[in-house]
Amino acid sequence: MAQNRNQENQENKEAGASANKKKKKGSVLTKILFILLLMLMAAAAAFALVIQHYTAVSVYEDEDEFERFASERFSSMHVLPGQSERLITVDYEEGQSVSFRFDPLENEELAVFRDQRIDELRREFEEETAGEEAVRVESGADQSMFYRKLQHALLIDTAVYDAGNGAITMAIYASRFDEKNDKMEAGKTRISTYLLDARDLHILDPFQALTADYRGQISSYIHEHLGTSFNPAALQENYEEYLADKQTNYNEFIISNGSMTVFFDEGTVEKPSAGACSVTIPASQISASVRDEITERFIDPSRPMVAITYDDGPGMEAETKILRTLKRYGVVATFFYLGNRVKEDSANVKTAADIGCEIGNHSWDHSELTSISDGAIKKQIRKTNKAIADVTGTEPLLFRPPYGSFNERVLEAADMPSILWTVDTLDWKSRDADKVFKVVKKTKKLDGKIILMHSLYDSTAEATDKIVPWLRKHGYQMVTVSELIQYKRGEAPKAGESYLSGKN
Repeated sequence: MAQNRNQENQENKEAGASANKKKKKGSVLTKILFILLLMLMAAAAAFALVIQHYTAVSVYEDEDEFERFASERFSSMHVLPGQSERLITVDYEEGQSVSFRFDPLENEELAVFRDQRIDELRREFEEETAGEEAVRVESGADQSMFYRKLQHALLIDTAVYDAGNGAITMAIYASRFDEKNDKMEAGKTRISTYLLDARDLHILDPFQALTADYRGQISSYIHEHLGTSFNPAALQENYEEYLADKQTNYNEFIISNGSMTVFFDEGTVEKPSAGACSVTIPASQISASVRDEITERFIDPSRPMVAITYDDGPGMEAETKILRTLKRYGVVATFFYLGNRVKEDSANVKTAADIGCEIGNHSWDHSELTSISDGAIKKQIRKTNKAIADVTGTEPLLFRPPYGSFNERVLEAADMPSILWTVDTLDWKSRDADKVFKVVKKTKKLDGKIILMHSLYDSTAEATDKIVPWLRKHGYQMVTVSELIQYKRGEAPKAGESYLSGKN
């Protein structure tokens, strides 16, 4: 019996051990299932966050959505007056989308001019947004599981108007939108206008289409109608600065059916949140300031003027680009040519003369004239004058000594007015368009100054493309050196004298 009891105890132990074993196994399995459940829940939560992240962002995500976005924004943007049939194109690209609203144009050259201005805005937009995205990547944003490029949009509205006096005016309104805090927010706006000669589409000076007192007329009208022209609550503290009758104001406008609409940049007259703004002046109030016909080159002696000069040319491709810019803006410069280069690039010499630029003598081969004989100096001058006359039909009236090096002997032997400079851009040294432009912008009181550049460098051509519109925007007339001396000194340049500027 004891034996049976021992056997029973043994069986009970074995059964208990087996039960414990099964219990432990079940517990492990439960833990594994629980862990798997937690992992699935975590994955589901993460997936839900991803879905929420992409579905919660109130921005466009494809071309169709961007097209709807652009159409809605265009309907609420600044309305350009006088518009007719309007077409919209869209170019969707993640992070850099552009939409363009425009009138169909029968004049292909005018359409090309418009498209070139739009391309300039687009390139600037793409460079800015690419730089901003690069900063995000450098900060580690691309390491996030939610990373994608932020959306940026540029909407461009354009319109073209016949001024009725031989001029065409064009307005280009650009508005940027940026993704911030999961939505698209309006960014900076910009209005650019162009006054063009209807015959060849070169850019006119405002005074070629408007009378000399047009700014005063506009200023008077706006002050009289200030309360209805602007939102009084949105006016900037210094708004008067932008409504005064001065050279830097009232340069952005269009003329249509005798009326004039004047545009003001964002953050000038009204607070930045208002964007760009405008005032339309009826024909009855402004018609006396609109010329019946546009004039040829117009020089107002009372307005500031500056002479841009280029040495060492003709400069082949770089000079071709410079001349293209001068022609586009309807302005002139003075080119001091080396005689031994004239025949090789006679096309640029002729073009410069044809568009009204002044051609000067810069010696035959850039010798330092103070170190050679009187006879050699005269030969340098004579050969260069002949080379230029063979192309243009006229001998130069002005002379610039190489390196700016001269003495009484050089002046007497040259027997021509000797022209130096007052603003040296050092373009030959920097070969950097931005640095050249910066020299001009930083020079105080440019009125009466002679700017020195060289027509040999692409960087100088690029700088010219920046300098010319900047000078015009700031009220400067671009004239030849002879014109500058004539208006600033009251007499024509004299042989045997040296000139730094029109004032000395």
